[in-house]
Amino acid sequence: MERIDYKKLGMEIKIRRLRADISQSKLAKQIGVSQSHLCNVENGRLSPSLRLLLSLRRLLGCTIDELLAENDVEQQEKA
Repeated sequence: MERIDYKKLGMEIKIRRLRADISQSKLAKQIGVSQSHLCNVENGRLSPSLRLLLSLRRLLGCTIDELLAENDVEQQEKA
């Protein structure tokens, strides 16, 4: 089973949020979590729930696979 690097996942979420020009507080409100919770996810301190990932992919216009792509590339390089 592959391990997810939550720091890289959080960074990908943050990059996509910034590209979409959405503030952290606005995105947090749209996905139904506190700004501090989203901040912790973006910084890799918390792992996002599946519900949160589904909301993020819808609002950021991407797939869950795209959010996890950086993790997949690293895992393939180690194989």
